[in-house]
Amino acid sequence: MAVVTDPDDPRGRMFGQYQLKPNSGVNPPYSPAYPVEWGCTLRTVEIMTRVAPGKVATLLAETPFEIASDRVAFRFMRSPGHSLAVHAGEMFDLMISVPVRYKGLFTETHIFMYCSDPMGICAGREVFGYTKKDAHYAFDEHADGSITGWVRRRGIPLADFSFTPDPSAPVVRIVDGDELPAGEIHVRRLPHPERLGTAYADIAYRRTPLKYSTPVPGRAAMTLHASAYDPIAELEPEILGAHFMVSDVYGGGFEVEDRRLVERLTP
Repeated sequence: MAVVTDPDDPRGRMFGQYQLKPNSGVNPPYSPAYPVEWGCTLRTVEIMTRVAPGKVATLLAETPFEIASDRVAFRFMRSPGHSLAVHAGEMFDLMISVPVRYKGLFTETHIFMYCSDPMGICAGREVFGYTKKDAHYAFDEHADGSITGWVRRRGIPLADFSFTPDPSAPVVRIVDGDELPAGEIHVRRLPHPERLGTAYADIAYRRTPLKYSTPVPGRAAMTLHASAYDPIAELEPEILGAHFMVSDVYGGGFEVEDRRLVERLTP
């Protein structure tokens, strides 16, 4: 591969066509070093499940959020052309999400989340309080519209999934009714450097632009593997339905998304 010496050479643009903001990305005077602008397309297999309410309530016990449904969405999300992952050509996330309400916001929080890219993990977890951890994945789309894949973390299997289009299958969303939750909300915590505990905590909300296609209904199978470090199998979800969606609009940054610091909690 030829050495890139021209600073304007597109091959050298680590974050795609986006320009870094001041103090962002290159040795900023704070941690972490993250870009604030990104964009990509999005291809999502959404497996909708029902989980015993007590299990979700336990996971959200340290938050002030009101749980809005007993449904939990497992979203296997492939992002071709993600500008934070130009080197890989795409990024992958597994979002395990529940609908919640808080201070007039009808939104979602991710009780578990896994990501294939270090920059995506950093920007999501440290900046917005996501539950992101590192993962490897497969997301294979086949000629008949079916999709198969898996998620592993450091060689340990977490989930295997498959989706087959079926026009007779129901489309089940995360809540009933015309209004769907929008955006994401999380308690963002900074660990104390001297002892076990939280030095700082607040509530962050964001809503990124999304224009999903009409869901393609289908049938799904999902196997969750037991892991002491990633106990997603303990949710014991009951599959209610599954569908596939595509968005050509998906991105982040101050210029395209709604970002709010909703409330400061600690200290």
